[in-house]
Amino acid sequence: MSKITDFTPIEPLKSNRFIIKFNDEVKIPEYLFRSFKIYNEGENIIFKTKIFQTVDYSFNPSDLFKITDVTIQYLDPIGEVVNGLKFKPKGSNMEYKNDYKDDGLSIVKFQFIIDNITPIYKNIESWAKRW
Repeated sequence: MSKITDFTPIEPLKSNRFIIKFNDEVKIPEYLFRSFKIYNEGENIIFKTKIFQTVDYSFNPSDLFKITDVTIQYLDPIGEVVNGLKFKPKGSNMEYKNDYKDDGLSIVKFQFIIDNITPIYKNIESWAKRW
């Protein structure tokens, strides 16, 4: 029987294993981010995300203009960061609304035009050693 000697295990990224962080000046707890989407509109790359507001945290709209860095970290099955993206927004919008007709969750939606995306890579060899 031949022995496999040059094997690197792969783990597909799952869409529900991520952490989003803004720069330290804007302290939104990571667990409040519920989803994100990255796409292009013509020459612009757009990043959209949303957070839930809670009794412990509600977003201050004036903080929108303090957001200078966004980091998305992708996680493996045990929650270790394996790679991600970091970028600076060059344009931003946010929206949240509340209505007495709706008893749903209070959500803040963000949209950024992305400038200067930097990939974050973790050394895959250290991850592979766990197997």
